[in-house]
Amino acid sequence: MLPPGLSEAVSKYLCVDDLKNFRACCRRMNDASAAVFFSCLVVDVVCRGYRTTVEMLQALANAHPAATHVRHLKILSLSDQCIAYARDYTDFDLKPRQECPTRISPSETTMFKRALQTALPIAMAALSGLNSLIIYTCGQDPQGAVNVLVNSAVTYRSLEKFSHLTSAEQANLRPFITQNVTNLRKLSLSYWIDRRSPLVPILVQIISRNLALSCLELDNGANDKSNESFNALLSGIPDDVSLPLSRLVLGSFDVTIDDRLMEHFRSLTELRLGEATSFVVNDRKHIPDIWTTLQAKSICLKSISIPSSHVSFSLDGLELQHFERPIQNHTASQYEIALAEELFSSIIPKHAASLNTLMIFSHLERPWQFSVARSAVLAQCRSLIRLGVGMERGVLQQRNRRVRSFFGAEISVPILEPAANTHNIVRDMESLVRMAETLPSLEGLWISMESITLESMGVDDEDEIEYNDDFPDHYAALHYGLDRHVFVAQDGAWTRKANGPSRGNDTKYSDSAALYWGSTEGMLSRGHSW
Repeated sequence: MLPPGLSEAVSKYLCVDDLKNFRACCRRMNDASAAVFFSCLVVDVVCRGYRTTVEMLQALANAHPAATHVRHLKILSLSDQCIAYARDYTDFDLKPRQECPTRISPSETTMFKRALQTALPIAMAALSGLNSLIIYTCGQDPQGAVNVLVNSAVTYRSLEKFSHLTSAEQANLRPFITQNVTNLRKLSLSYWIDRRSPLVPILVQIISRNLALSCLELDNGANDKSNESFNALLSGIPDDVSLPLSRLVLGSFDVTIDDRLMEHFRSLTELRLGEATSFVVNDRKHIPDIWTTLQAKSICLKSISIPSSHVSFSLDGLELQHFERPIQNHTASQYEIALAEELFSSIIPKHAASLNTLMIFSHLERPWQFSVARSAVLAQCRSLIRLGVGMERGVLQQRNRRVRSFFGAEISVPILEPAANTHNIVRDMESLVRMAETLPSLEGLWISMESITLESMGVDDEDEIEYNDDFPDHYAALHYGLDRHVFVAQDGAWTRKANGPSRGNDTKYSDSAALYWGSTEGMLSRGHSW
C-alpha cells in the first residue's frame, strides 16, 4: 500500500486513461491502495486542452468508479487563457505550465461550454467523498461554472478544505451558510475585502460556524486606508469558544486584537501578513496589535512571512520568486520605518528559537532590506530552514555627458556610471551569505533584488542615455553570489543536473532579480523536467 504522503506525488496528473483503467487497477490491488493512488484529480484546460477535459468530466458524470475515491479536486483553469494563469499562479508541482498544444477550434469551445452546463454538475455530484477543493479562476473563466463548483462543494459532508484564488469575479459564498457547512478546517480566499465589502458579514457567519478552523488564508486586497478590522471577522464566535488557528494569512486587514479574541491564537505557528496590513491603534490604544498579543500569550511562531505585492502570489507553494510585475516607487511612511525596525530589533529575536521559515520581502525602496547591522539578528535563528530577504538596489550616477550628432544637430547625452553604493551591496551580500553558511539547518536562502531598468530610472526613451551593462544586479555582488552557489532563476530557467540545480546561460534579468542559495541535495528545482 502506498504511504498517504505520496498520494499527490503519484496522482497529481491523473488523466482520462487512468479513469478508464481504474477497474483493472482495482483488481490488482486492494481498495485502500486504489483510493490513495487515485485520490487527487486535476482539471487544467491550459495544459490538456478542451477535448481531454471534456472526456474527463464525461467519465465522472457517467458514474465512473474512480469518482467515489477522489478526495482532492484542483481546478487550475476552466478556459484556455494560459497567459493569465502563467503569470499570476504557480502550478502546485513547481513546474511551468504548458500552453494548449493546438489551436482551439470553435467546435471544441462549443463542446466545452456544453459540458460545463451538463457534465460538470453531474460530475461534481459524483465526487461524494471530496475532502478538498481548490479553484483558480481568471476573468475569462465562466462564472456560472464557478457557482456550480461552490454549490456542489457545500453538499459534501466530508469537505474540510476550500480555496478560491481569483483575479476576477468572486464566487457567491452564501451557500456555505444556507447549507450549514460546519466541518471546514481550511478556508483560503484571494478576494477583494474592505470595510464596505458585502462579503464581510458572510465571512463572519462562515467562520463562526466552523469552529475547527485551523487554517485561515485571506490574501485580500482593499482600497487605500479602508482595511477591515480582523476583529470583525471573529465577532460571530461565541465567547466560550476559541478557534484552533495554526496558520493565518492576512492581506489587507487592520490586525489589532481585542482582549477576548486572544484565545484564538494559542495554537498559531505560521503567520503571513501582506504589505497592506495595518496595526492602527489611534483611539483604541488599549487594543494590542498581533505582535503584542503573541508576546503576552508566550506564543512562538515557526514561520513569519511578510511579502510585498510583487512577491505575494504563490509564496506558500513555491517560496521562490522571479518577478515580472512592475514595481512602483514608494516613499516609506514613519509607521513603516518603525515597524521594520521593530521587526528586526524586537519581533524576530523573540521568535528566534522557534523560527524555521522567515520570509521578509517588501518593496525595495522601503526600510525592510537586509544589511550588515541586521546579520546578527538573523544569526540568532539557529533553526531556520528557509530564509528570504530583500537586498538594496543601486542608484546609477550621471557623472559625465557626451555630445552626439542627432539629425545634424549636436545634443548632450548623460552617461550612467555604476552605482556609488555598489560597495555597500557587495558588503551586504557577503555578510548575508556568510551568515547563512553558519546556520546549521538552512536548506534555502532567497534573495530578492530589483534590477535597474530604464523605467526605474525615469527614462522613457532608450536613445536619451548611454550606459554600460554594469548595473548592480550584474556587478560584484552578483558574481560573489554565483561563486557561492547562489543560482539565478529567470524565465523558467531552472534545471536539475546530477550536481544540483544550474542557472541558465544568460545571467541578465528582464524586470527584476531573484537569487537562490542552497545545498545540492534534495533541492526543489524549477524546469520542464526533473
